[in-house]
Amino acid sequence: MKFIKRISKNKLGQKFLGFLVFIVTNFTYKSISWKELKKPNSYYYKKKEPVIFCTWHNRLYCGPYLLPTKKLEINALQSSHSDGMMTDILFKLINMKIIYGSSKKKGVSAFIKMIKAIESGESIAITPDGPKGPKEIVKDGIIKLAQTTGAPIVPLFWKVKNHKLLNSWDNFIIPFPFSKGVYIFGEPIHVKRKVTAKKLFQIKNSIQNEFDKLTKEVENYNFSKKVK
Repeated sequence: MKFIKRISKNKLGQKFLGFLVFIVTNFTYKSISWKELKKPNSYYYKKKEPVIFCTWHNRLYCGPYLLPTKKLEINALQSSHSDGMMTDILFKLINMKIIYGSSKKKGVSAFIKMIKAIESGESIAITPDGPKGPKEIVKDGIIKLAQTTGAPIVPLFWKVKNHKLLNSWDNFIIPFPFSKGVYIFGEPIHVKRKVTAKKLFQIKNSIQNEFDKLTKEVENYNFSKKVK
């Protein structure tokens, strides 16, 4: 661990670790037998309109691989600290752009960059409960981004049969290779630009409820049931 922390402090070490992370996660993702639970409205595939994709922070291991990166140009909101820099090469290798920043560091700058990306026809990928939680609780940022740009929020959640949960704030999920997996995309959620503070609060609760519902749907999936 000390060796990893040491080499992660310089750019060359970050690139090496990032490439290593890509090799491991890419292999794991491709070895899993995936099933999509529900086909969402595919307008964003056909029209290539900007979308705000999101998944919980604890599902970042496979989340980026499940996004339609071959059909859409997607920007990932990424932390600018050393751990975040390590995934720089991973995102690039799976054909994703990067916008650096977080709610605590360079937040305003990152928000402006996301708006410009959407205005230029590109999509965004973000963790609505990141970077430090609370776990699986939607923050205001993603709602403000949808409200400002008019781009719809499209949630993505997944589960694998065999996995390990880390002892972290989000219980990060590490899937095991050659397991079975399921994933689900939610229907696009639009947020009107001109709404009252009370209505915005109701919208946030509605989005939270929808995310909870979809998360529960993948978590309750029975891998043992026979497929008709």
